[in-house]
Amino acid sequence: MNYSQSKSPFGIILVLALLSGAMALPVQAADSVAIAGRLKLSGEYGLDRQSVEDGPSLSARLMLDGRQAAWQIHTWVEGGWDGTVDEQQQDQTTIKRFDKVYQANTPYLDFKEFYVDQELTGIDCRIGVQRFAWGRLDEYPINDLFNPWDYRQFIVKPMEERKIGVPAVAIGTSRQDWTYQLVWVPWFVPYRLPEPGNRWSMTPTITAGPDSRAMEVQPREPDLPTRTVENSSIGFRIQQLGEIEWAFNLFHGFDPRPVFKTTALTVAESRTGLVIDPGYVPSFQRITAVGLDAATVLGSFSLRTEAAYTINRAFNVRQEFWGYPAVPALGTTSLNSIVIESATLDYGIAADYQPLEDILLTIQAQQTLILDRPDSLFERAIETLLWANLKTDWLNQKIETSLNLAYNPEHGANMTKAGISYVFTDSWKADINALLLHGPPQSIFGRYAMNDQIGLEVIYQW
Repeated sequence: MNYSQSKSPFGIILVLALLSGAMALPVQAADSVAIAGRLKLSGEYGLDRQSVEDGPSLSARLMLDGRQAAWQIHTWVEGGWDGTVDEQQQDQTTIKRFDKVYQANTPYLDFKEFYVDQELTGIDCRIGVQRFAWGRLDEYPINDLFNPWDYRQFIVKPMEERKIGVPAVAIGTSRQDWTYQLVWVPWFVPYRLPEPGNRWSMTPTITAGPDSRAMEVQPREPDLPTRTVENSSIGFRIQQLGEIEWAFNLFHGFDPRPVFKTTALTVAESRTGLVIDPGYVPSFQRITAVGLDAATVLGSFSLRTEAAYTINRAFNVRQEFWGYPAVPALGTTSLNSIVIESATLDYGIAADYQPLEDILLTIQAQQTLILDRPDSLFERAIETLLWANLKTDWLNQKIETSLNLAYNPEHGANMTKAGISYVFTDSWKADINALLLHGPPQSIFGRYAMNDQIGLEVIYQW
């Protein structure tokens, strides 16, 4: 029996049991073992009646670290039931894969991290599924290019939850105030996208058909780059510690940011209505990026900044140029080429200010400048994101509040996130949050303008 294909909770339980047994072999004789976990029940209520409704989600996280002398083994596994997925599809597995863009898994099991770390003679070598944190900015770090993102609900998910681990080899060493890290990702791992019809879909929606019959939009899974050395990604980071910490970053590999290429729009008849191939698939582009980042502390302020120059980054033209007909007809319709390659300059700065122990204010600004772009094909030459985040603790940290504001001035788009948490004990916490989005359809926030919501989370952790 192929348990990775199991659609029942037994599949997840069995995989976790096998994983625990495999981990116990090296851990039994370990000098130290640390286990941490979390259970989270969450649900959202959409404020717009036209928005797609999601069901409640239940997720579990297990983190295990075992150390013996110079060896360390680390595992971070998540699993559960995803309320954004109506039902497990026949061609989907329980375990999230490293070779699929569209993954409608529920129940699911996701290996966020799973690696072995050994330190010998001042050189640290780490092999396995890893996540990296290059750069200094929050939300959209410029130099953080090794890990693709899970774009399902990415606006409401924190960074640690939307990063996808990748199989990698990382070698690092330190010499006085200098640290060096070399990272090699031997094969490509794609980002994950919600399917059309999902409330967080990033792609054009076919809203009109040739008649009144029901329509089912079925995007095609893209062909991934072959697993060869030529298609691997590599990066090098030099960092100096001190009053001003700064780093130089060099990356050559696949851009983790989504971009699409067109094929052909196809409308066909089925027993229940119409089946539509929307005529686009994710496209994967190799880039070279050279970046710098730095951080320092000045009294009550901490300052962070980073920048990168990227060669051969791909962008999609405005969606009105994709070539979709006003009303799709039965058959096949050719679409226009929609990918433009250009060099870009990304830069940003952030400041953290803590006037009191229980108050933290963060302000951040970043821009992407597209060089040598055709004016008629893109909305703007510059895209700007302005962020402000205020976190406060009350009643001896029993109550936690947060307010996050984001603004995209080129489109006049904005996002507001607010949350309040009550900490019952060291293990139990409940959170109520709200999300409001506004802007034109082509903007980063406006495309989700119908997804205003109120959410509730109950968390148990140990």
